[in-house]
Amino acid sequence: MITFMKKFLVLCLILFSQFGFSQNPNDCIDAILLCGDTDLGIIPSGIGRNEFAQFGNPVPSCFNFQTDQAWFRVEIETTGTFSFALTPDAPQADYDFAVFGPVINCDNLGPAIRCSSTNPSDAGVTGDTGLNDTEVDLTEGPGPNGNGFLQEITVTAGDVYYIVIGLAVGNGGFSLSTSGSATLPPSPTANVVADLDVCDNLGVQDGFREFDFTPLDADVLLGQANTTVTYHESLNDANIGINALTFPYTNVSNPQEIFVRVIRNDSNCTDFTQFTVEVDDTNVATDVDPFIICSDNATEVFDYNTVIDTLVPNNANLNISYHLTTADASSDTNPQGSTFTATTTEEFYFIKVIDPTGLACEYILNTSLFVANPPLIATPNDLVLCDDDFDGFLNVTLSSQNTDILNGLDPALHQVRFYATPADRSQEQSALGNTYTTTQNPQRIYARVTETRTLCFADVEFDITINPRPVLAAQDDIIVCVDAVNSTRISVETGFDRYEWSTGEMGATLNSIEIDQPGDYTVTVTNNFGCQSSLTITALPSDIAVIDDIITQDFRNGDNTAQFIVSGPGDYEFSVDNGAFQDSNFFSGLYKGFHTVRIRDKNGCGTLTQEFVVLDYQRFFTPNNDGFHDYWTLDGITTSPEAVIFIYDRYGKLLHQMAPLGPGWDGTYLNTPLPSSTYWFTLQIPNKPLVKGYFALKR
Repeated sequence: MITFMKKFLVLCLILFSQFGFSQNPNDCIDAILLCGDTDLGIIPSGIGRNEFAQFGNPVPSCFNFQTDQAWFRVEIETTGTFSFALTPDAPQADYDFAVFGPVINCDNLGPAIRCSSTNPSDAGVTGDTGLNDTEVDLTEGPGPNGNGFLQEITVTAGDVYYIVIGLAVGNGGFSLSTSGSATLPPSPTANVVADLDVCDNLGVQDGFREFDFTPLDADVLLGQANTTVTYHESLNDANIGINALTFPYTNVSNPQEIFVRVIRNDSNCTDFTQFTVEVDDTNVATDVDPFIICSDNATEVFDYNTVIDTLVPNNANLNISYHLTTADASSDTNPQGSTFTATTTEEFYFIKVIDPTGLACEYILNTSLFVANPPLIATPNDLVLCDDDFDGFLNVTLSSQNTDILNGLDPALHQVRFYATPADRSQEQSALGNTYTTTQNPQRIYARVTETRTLCFADVEFDITINPRPVLAAQDDIIVCVDAVNSTRISVETGFDRYEWSTGEMGATLNSIEIDQPGDYTVTVTNNFGCQSSLTITALPSDIAVIDDIITQDFRNGDNTAQFIVSGPGDYEFSVDNGAFQDSNFFSGLYKGFHTVRIRDKNGCGTLTQEFVVLDYQRFFTPNNDGFHDYWTLDGITTSPEAVIFIYDRYGKLLHQMAPLGPGWDGTYLNTPLPSSTYWFTLQIPNKPLVKGYFALKR
């Protein structure tokens, strides 16, 4: 594909070979002439005639150019310098070039005067290459040698040069631009022409008609002399200059692009442009959306001239008429004025549009007109609601007002929207959702109801007031004795309109009740706004203690201990033998014998009193009948009548089995008093460890 614009050339030479066209600038004979300040793009394709097989054309020293290539012819118009810059489409594609001249023809090119085969990847440079005014070397490459640019050429008017450019490594096309002080043959300019939109009013109305494009020559050239204009069906034909259209010409597709070629008569310099032709059907009837006048009145005057620019753009040179029937519009009869009286009944009108030049087809706009009254809505009651979290704001379901606002209108045919400000409603922006958290108290909400068919609307407002809830102070848990004889009073703040307790009690002044059982007691209070709050008071149980076990450490000679294991819902403290109460249930330093423990509930739910015994024995006794220590005993053993007690002498001889409930041992064996000595005993109480000990008998 080749696209020529003013001072810009884009070529896709692959298409030439695909479509079998004869010209391909891949050899010297078919070289592209560079004209003016040329900028072009090209994709080299193939190798044409092997120029370097000619005797007068030695192969360039830097590269053999046996690859995809393109040739360019440079004709110098004025003396000066010539340079060019090549930029590959693919980064670091390796394009090599050679320059020959000045020459006479392609058979005697002579040695290359410039030759570049630097590989940009090896040299660490971009793929850009060419001639410039800063380099001094005339040849470079191959591989990493060079930077891609060589010294520009000093040229003389009338000189002819050839440039061959070959793709050594990579793929893609390139763009090329010329520069320097010398001038090249001037290019013509193919000026842009407007697209043609014509009416199918010649012959059969099938979207095809005859054209003569030669009147467009003047617009294409705009006064340029010594040039020829031709028209073509394809860009390729225009590029090569073949198959020019002859007139009259019938379009082959609809719409269709036409390509224009302008060539100078004194050179092969060309330029190109293009335009589109489209053939319209005749008598096209077009439906227009109804014009709806929203008004409280039953009739309104409407002038179509106020909207005709929207219906028919660029209508200044068109003939427009208004009709009451489509038949009148088709026959151009009974034209009306542009002003009509609209009623609440839809009436249809027909607008005829005619292009007096005959290029554009005439057509009829089918339109209608009626008056629509705004929706008959109602003002809803203001919303008075109770706060939910004591901050004065509330998430409100605005859509709960829809039914009252619509006042019987079908919600499927009407849209209700809510806004925070009148400006938002007026501009229909920042609509609120169906639920909305208020930002002030009270707050006004602005509603708009729009009928979806006509888009007519009506507005209404309502207020939202958030009343406070009763404030009830949180209370700590209280204690209630199980099966208490006396009741406990619980209460909340006074001053509210109503109290309802979970016990079923209620009343306007019942801020307190009596309870005698533990549990949760909830009260719901209502204030003068009708708002409610609830509070739950928890009564925890407490009761007299139950002794589960008494753990004693006996036979410790006055340092005995006792620990009291209790259960119950209360908080308990302990006292032994009327001593001070303590939180600990452990007592030490207890002497042998009977003791009394008191276990008291700190919450006042009672005190448990119980006797317990600490077992111990006498370390000596004196059986001399003086009334003191005449018997050896185990203190407290009477609480264990099942106990078995044996007494032995120091040699292990059983002397006596002592009865737990008896007076003790009198120091005799078979009624014979035993001497002073140390004697041993064992004590076995069921379910308890065996106790062994010794004591002294003194005479």
